[in-house]
Amino acid sequence: MKQWVWIMSMSILATGCAGSALYVAPGGNDANPGTRRAPLATLAGARDRVRTLKAAATGPIVVEFSAGVYRFSEAAEFVEADSGTADAPVVYRAAKGAEVRLTGGVEILQWKPVTDAKILERLPEESRSKVRVADLSGQVVQDLGRLKMRGFSKGSPAAEAELFQDDVPMTLARWPNEEFRGVKATSKDKLEVTVDTDRIARWTDESDPWLFAYWHHDWAELYEPIRSIDTTRNVIRRDPKIKPIYGITPGRARWYALNLLSELDQPGEYYIDRSAGKLYFWPPGVGGKCVLSVSNSIIHCKSVSHVTFQGFIIEACRGTAVRVDNGANCKIVGCTVRNTGHRAVSMYGYRHEVYGCDVYYNGEGGIVVTGGVRKTLAPGECNVENNHVHHYSRRARTYKTGITISGCGNRMAHNLIHHGPHMAISAPGNDHVVEYNEIHNAVYESGDAGAYYVGRDWTQRGNVLRYNYWHQIVGATGHGGMTIYLDDQHSGHTIHGNIFERCSRAVFIGGGDDNIVTNNVFVDCWKAAHMDNRGMGWQKKFTDDLKSSIHVRLRAIPYKNKLWSRRYPNLVNVLEDDPGVPKRNVFRRNVSAGGCWDDINQATRHLQVVEDNVVHDSDKDWIRLAKDKYGRITGVTYKDPAALEAIGFERIPFEKMGLYKDPRRASWPVRHEVDKINLPEPTKPKKMAQFKPKPVYTVPRAMAASGAVMELSCDYDGGLVKPPAEARIWHDGTRLHVVMTTPLPKKRNLGAQWGACDAIELAFKAADGPNSDTLVLRGFTNGKTDFFKLANGSKGEASELAKSATYTATVEGDAWRCAWTVALKTLGVVPGDRMRANVTVRRSGTNNWVMWRPTHGDSTNCERVGTLELAP
Repeated sequence: MKQWVWIMSMSILATGCAGSALYVAPGGNDANPGTRRAPLATLAGARDRVRTLKAAATGPIVVEFSAGVYRFSEAAEFVEADSGTADAPVVYRAAKGAEVRLTGGVEILQWKPVTDAKILERLPEESRSKVRVADLSGQVVQDLGRLKMRGFSKGSPAAEAELFQDDVPMTLARWPNEEFRGVKATSKDKLEVTVDTDRIARWTDESDPWLFAYWHHDWAELYEPIRSIDTTRNVIRRDPKIKPIYGITPGRARWYALNLLSELDQPGEYYIDRSAGKLYFWPPGVGGKCVLSVSNSIIHCKSVSHVTFQGFIIEACRGTAVRVDNGANCKIVGCTVRNTGHRAVSMYGYRHEVYGCDVYYNGEGGIVVTGGVRKTLAPGECNVENNHVHHYSRRARTYKTGITISGCGNRMAHNLIHHGPHMAISAPGNDHVVEYNEIHNAVYESGDAGAYYVGRDWTQRGNVLRYNYWHQIVGATGHGGMTIYLDDQHSGHTIHGNIFERCSRAVFIGGGDDNIVTNNVFVDCWKAAHMDNRGMGWQKKFTDDLKSSIHVRLRAIPYKNKLWSRRYPNLVNVLEDDPGVPKRNVFRRNVSAGGCWDDINQATRHLQVVEDNVVHDSDKDWIRLAKDKYGRITGVTYKDPAALEAIGFERIPFEKMGLYKDPRRASWPVRHEVDKINLPEPTKPKKMAQFKPKPVYTVPRAMAASGAVMELSCDYDGGLVKPPAEARIWHDGTRLHVVMTTPLPKKRNLGAQWGACDAIELAFKAADGPNSDTLVLRGFTNGKTDFFKLANGSKGEASELAKSATYTATVEGDAWRCAWTVALKTLGVVPGDRMRANVTVRRSGTNNWVMWRPTHGDSTNCERVGTLELAP
């Protein structure tokens, strides 16, 4: 069908079929008839003429644009009346071989040297003779816009006016020019931030200075204004109305400042004085063409169907360049969409397509296409194919992908995506297919993120990621960058036939169910297959909270009706099927060489299928990839092919991965730089403690310290911890006694904050069942205590327990000792009874949780540990 549209379009234009072709040229006039000799002038004028032409036309209508620049001060709006039909589509396209620019910018001319003495004094000395100034008041720029707060959870306002030279974004003057600076301290209300530099003294005369910061998490950025500067204390004061959603953490936070005339110190930087209407710029070269973005958008379609835009360069706007809201069968084909303040293309509807486009330098991601209805599982049948998306998310650094498909039943195929600071692609929803794509050098500025990312939803199932090539993905900070990241119990994905090369964590399953990982190739990946059980441990409170987002999203879907229960039978009883416990994940017929293959949680491994995998962790050359000069894979060889034949390993169609030549592509051949990455050092296998699970510890009846030593020597995963701590437990008929001695590392924190300070925790559970109470006693080295009870994951007061307990603690040199007594009746037991128990010591200096037996999660999960048997 796509090829038919192209051929038919050319045929109509060649024959000059009456009523079926219109022409547009920069020197035209919208009052003209739209012929070759008397062309129209604008896209809006052509749209209006098509409305008239449709009444007489019986076939496709093609509007051809001659080479030139077409300027937009506002978007060309298309409505339902501008639609074509399946038999008579409307095609707006560039003439073959012509460079046709649809631009939302104005060219800035009349640059002059800076002569204003006050401005020269504020400029860095090295730039005074290099910076040029343009008076914007006389250059058709009425609204320069203003910087606005934006970032994670703070919205995405339109960009202010941005400067581009020779089709490359310039940099709003900033400091430092590269990388970030740090934070030493904050005031209690987080409004005063003490920074690690006295450079801020240069900014006291700035009229509108701003900060870009990762204040806590490396996936949550914030742009915000600086309200004032205290140069004596190196303090930046923030706006009290702006709340960093995760607070500000000294030692971890990183930032840079921007919109600073006093820091315009290198080629490519600029600054706009809005009050004076002047643009200051240090051009990176001589004679370049400078454009300032003016229009918010270029093309906006509302409820439009069967309309194609083909072969254009669409550029220099402050928002999203092309928006298609509702409708069906609209196509963006072979366009170059660049230098936008927001996305390149956003489409919503049915059977829409973005094909063969080059997309880059966009402010908030590349292509987003949404189609279908999740509640009815009606497929959108939208297609995003053969596009090259790179160097995106200039302005919003996290959660703005190169490509996203969402909704139900859409496809992303044969695309090349690279150089994104956070995510590369995503496919939230159901029954999507992501295939034959190439993704590299994503997550280069952030951490705890994925090149492909979805999370916190049990219902987004049926998505297939197959035959994609992922490489050079490591992440920059914190937990690093995952490749395929199914976060926080996301479930129901199929990952098949992919090639992963030099990825830090290739397939990362964060505690979900029913994910299928089969027939993939892992080459020199730090950790190939990861699965954890977070929903049983640190995320259990979230799992059990009926108000949490994972439950809210579950209730929003009719997952128990006949349609959903047939499509996803394992989802129907999710709330009765040990939610939070990962199960039915399959790791089968994969091959891995180099790095570490198996990072699969041991405590729940018996609930998964892990079989027929060929693993050579110590020999990365067991698999070899051959490539052409463009970096495309031309061959995959294995040292022992018979080993793969024995497990039924299927050949991976590597030759289909990535972009392919087609006359509708915006460019060919496509060259792209691949940055080499450094993977983390291989982790040494952790020594595991050796003992039988769920032991019984006999608690003797005595009047003084008695009983066998209870050795605390493992972490929550069963890893061996040295040196161990020791405890003795006995009872006197009415009270339980516990004494503990543990070494203190040289680095220690002797306060009273659980998790951050050295401490001991006792957890007791006298009755079985999900609603029975777990009683928790915590003691610190300074003698302070904390008591609470847990029932079905909910935390409650334990005042009677606190009244009945005594606690003492002493610190002596390189060890500390504590002693507990607690009334047996407050624990719900009498001599002769049994109860579940755990004893845990927190060592802050070595970041260890030292336990009696591993819980594989939260230390209070004593039902997974062992039993205390009280002597009669």
